[in-house]
Order: sequence, then C-alpha cells, then structure tokens
Amino acid sequence: MWMKWKVWLFVVLLLLSACSNGGNKSESGKIAPDHAGADQSSEAKMENSSDESKSDSGSGDEGAGTKMKEIKDQRKVIYNADMRITVDKLENSMESVRKMAEDKGGYIVESNTNVGEEGYENGMMVVRVPTDTFRPFLNEIKNLSKGTPHENVRGEDVTEEYVDLSSRLKAKQQVRTRLESFMANAERTEDLLKISDDLARVQEEIEQIEGRLHFLKNQSDYSTVTIQFEVKNLKAEKLQTEELNTWKKTKMLFMETVNFLVSTVSFIVVGLLGLAPVWLIIIAVLYWLWRKRKKDQKKKPESPTTMT
Repeated sequence: MWMKWKVWLFVVLLLLSACSNGGNKSESGKIAPDHAGADQSSEAKMENSSDESKSDSGSGDEGAGTKMKEIKDQRKVIYNADMRITVDKLENSMESVRKMAEDKGGYIVESNTNVGEEGYENGMMVVRVPTDTFRPFLNEIKNLSKGTPHENVRGEDVTEEYVDLSSRLKAKQQVRTRLESFMANAERTEDLLKISDDLARVQEEIEQIEGRLHFLKNQSDYSTVTIQFEVKNLKAEKLQTEELNTWKKTKMLFMETVNFLVSTVSFIVVGLLGLAPVWLIIIAVLYWLWRKRKKDQKKKPESPTTMT
C-alpha cells in the first residue's frame, strides 16, 4: 500500500514539473518577441530621427543656397573712375568722348572747358555709362591719350544694404496692408485717427526706403567716369624758342635804350619848361650877385706892389 502511494506521488511530481517547464517556455517565448519588438521600434525611431535630421540639414542647405543665389542675383556695386589724359585738340577729344558715351547708352552729366594765358587749355567731363560697358569705355578713353593716362577706379559694394532695404520694404508694405484693413473695419473716431497716423508714418517710411533703393539701383546700374583733359601748351613752347634768338634780343635791347634816352630828354625838357619861373628867378639872383661882385672889385684900392 505504501508503495502505491509512492508511485502516485512520483507521477504527480512528474506532472507538476512538466507543467512548470511548459509555462516557463511559453513565458520566455512571449518575452522574447516583446524585447525584439522594442528593439525594432527603437531602431525605427533612430532611423526616423536620422532621416528627419538629414531632411532638416538638406532643407537648411537648400535655404542657404537660395539665399546666396538671391544675394548674387541682387549684387549691387557702385563704380567710380577718375581719368586724366593728354590730347592735341580739346574740342575734338571731348566730342569723341561724348559720342562714345552715347553709343554705349550713357549720357553726359557735366562738361566744361578753360582757356588760360599763352594758349593753355584744359577741360573736364563727367560721364555715366552702363556698368556692363564700364571697362570697355575706360579702354577707349585711354586710347585717346597722347601720353601716359592716369586712372583711378573705386568700387563700393552695397548689396547688403540693398537686400536689407528690400526686406524692410516688404515688411512695411505688409504693415500698411494690415493698417488699411484695420481702418476699413474701425468704427470709433479715435481708432480711425490713431490708425491714420500710423498709416501715414508707415507710408513715409516706405517712400524713404523706395527712394534709397532707387538711388542704389541707379548708381549701381550706371558707373560714373570723371575725365580731365590737358592740352600741350604749344604756343608757350614757341615763345620760349623765340626767346633764344640773339638778333631779337639785340633789337629789344636797342629799343629799350632808345626809349630810355627819349624818356630822359623828355624829362629834362619838361623840367626846364615846367620850372621856367623858378629858373628865371634863380638866374636873376645869380646875375645880381655877379654884378655886385664886379662893382666891389672896382671900388677896392690897388695894392703897393701893383703901383710900383
């Protein structure tokens, strides 16, 4: 009897151990997939985050490239040049410059000439030409010079200011649009007056920005060239050559001597005639003194030596 109970107890223990092993296997099987799913979800999240970062960096690079392209397209540089050239004929050279400027779509801002002593001539012109023809125009001006031309070119990049003003203009225009909508919906007089003042102020700022933008665009679209013309002083050189002529110097000295003698004689004659009354008085006084001296000599007794 005791042996039967031992057998049944052994069977029950075997069954319990088998059930417990099966439960552990099922639980481990359930847990493993959960961990695998978690790992897969984390990897997916990491992949998604990396994709998002790549897309963000790509969009950032694209935005920076777009901005750089926009700045490059709006590049504004103001060019100014000063030139000094030597020419043979002033009027012909200035007329040539005027034709060259008009052929390139430019225009004359200022022009003046000056004729000094002994045939010295010079002139000045201020010309504005399109920026894309700026360098060719300078080369053509150099070809007019009979000597070594002097050139000074300056450039000022105003792109940053132009882009900034364009952005400010768009913002101000949006503010103006909102203020106009507010004014249309305003009902109280106080609100209308306040909105009207703000709208007038914004409109004034818009006009100032537009004026500055127009100025920068005009200055960058057209370059300014100031040209100084100098003409060789041929007459002065001729006079200097003539001064080296000995015969001419001799004639000039002779004429100067004759003029001096004539001037001296003229001075003496003028002095004698102009001072005639004075001379007569002086002559009369001298004659009276002379007569008196003669009378005194007659009245004086003779000396003994003269009597013997």
